[in-house]
Amino acid sequence: MGECRSARDAPIEADLLNRIGLVLCERGDMQQGIKRMSRAVSSARLCANRRILVTCLSSLGCAHSRCGGKDAAVEVLEEAAQVSQRLSDVSLEANCLRKIALTHASHGDLTTGLVVIRDALDLFISVSDTYGEAACLFTAGVMQYELGHTGEGVADIEASLRVRRALKDKVGIAECLNRLGLALIDIGFHLQALDYLERALALCHEVGDLMGQAHALRLLAYLHFAQVDGDRKLSLELFKKSLSLCRRNRDVVGQAMCHEGVADVLADIEDFKLSAHHYAEAMSL
Repeated sequence: MGECRSARDAPIEADLLNRIGLVLCERGDMQQGIKRMSRAVSSARLCANRRILVTCLSSLGCAHSRCGGKDAAVEVLEEAAQVSQRLSDVSLEANCLRKIALTHASHGDLTTGLVVIRDALDLFISVSDTYGEAACLFTAGVMQYELGHTGEGVADIEASLRVRRALKDKVGIAECLNRLGLALIDIGFHLQALDYLERALALCHEVGDLMGQAHALRLLAYLHFAQVDGDRKLSLELFKKSLSLCRRNRDVVGQAMCHEGVADVLADIEDFKLSAHHYAEAMSL
C-alpha cells in the first residue's frame, strides 16, 4: 500500500494498516507489525475523526510495549491520552492511562504503574464507568500484591469482584476468583483456594474463555503440587491440560509456565531425565 493520497482516503487507510499491523503482531512478526501501525498513525493524523488517531496510537503503544520498548510505548500512549482528553472522552482517556500503567508494570516499574492505574480508576469512577472501574481495581490489586502489599492487593481484587458480580461479568468474575485463589495458595489456605479455582474454571467453561480455563487449570495444578500430600499425578494432568489450551491460544508465556510446572513435579517424583526435558522446553520459549 502506497502513501495516503488525501485526507479523504486517510480513515480507510489508517484502519486497514492498523488491522494488518495487529495481525502481523499476533503472528509474531512484531517488526513488520509496528511498521504498519506507524504508517497507520501517520494516516490517522490526517483524519478529522480524532478517535481514529487514538485507536492507532493505542495499538502502536501496546505493540512497542510487547517488544520491550517501554519509553516508546509510554510516549505513544501518553499522546493517545492527550488526544482523548481534548475530545472530552473521559473513559477513553482512562483506558489509555490503564494501558500506560500496564506498560510500566510489565517492564518492572510497579510503583509507577500503581500511581497511573489509580489515576485511571478515579477517571472511570467520575463518569460511572463500572466496567473500567472493575478492570482498574483488579489491575491495582495485582500490582499491590506483587509489591508485597498482600492485604491491600486482596482488598482491591475483592472490590473488583463485587463490581463484576453486580455487572454479571462472568469472565471478570473468573479472573478475580483465579487471582484470589492464587493468593490463598500463597498463604496456605488450600481448601479455600480449591473452591475459588474450581468456581473460576466452571465459569470459564460456561462462557468459553479458553485463556481463563488454561489459567485456572494451571493454578489448580500448582495447588495440588503445593500440598505436602498432594496428588502429583493429578497435578501433571492439569498442567498438561493447561499446556494444550495455551498452545491453542498461542500463549507462549503460559506454555513456558506449564513446562516449568511439569518439570517441577517430575523432579519431585525423581524423574529427572524427563524433568530436564521440560525445563529445556520452558527455557526455549
